[in-house]
Amino acid sequence: MHGHAVISEMKYRGASPVIVEHLQSVLDSFPLSEASLLAETGAEEQRELGRRTGQRFASAFHKSDHLKFVSSTSPRAVSSKKNFELGLSEDLGWNVSSSYQQRDDLLRFFDDCPHYDAEVKKNRSSFAELHEFREKMFPHVVQRVANRLSVDNLNMSGGKCYET
Repeated sequence: MHGHAVISEMKYRGASPVIVEHLQSVLDSFPLSEASLLAETGAEEQRELGRRTGQRFASAFHKSDHLKFVSSTSPRAVSSKKNFELGLSEDLGWNVSSSYQQRDDLLRFFDDCPHYDAEVKKNRSSFAELHEFREKMFPHVVQRVANRLSVDNLNMSGGKCYET
């Protein structure tokens, strides 16, 4: 059930108007039209990633006078590309010539694949390989990262790493 349907149901069932009004104000502060757009924090992260990439691989970038960027057509991906390129250019200190290509067939193949919904998305058994990876391989990946960081144990959860 989506937010507005929940509000309608709450009104129908006689929920407190104060609670309904508060929930409505929360929903209104997150417009659905912006739900899939890149947030300012994400834009800053992409610029920083571009800067760090420029610092780390400056010599490789200076060997070429042309870069090629590829993204999907989603507004979030396009915005990510623009911010990454901005950070990269800022760090390199020069505006390299670049080309840009949008490739949904390569990066969002699942949107155009007629078999994806039936064979993957709606097929519970298709995620067996993912679960097997998480159970068998992921602990090994985490341990290799811990070894490279010279720590005994590493807990990776919620997008953060903790030494344990």
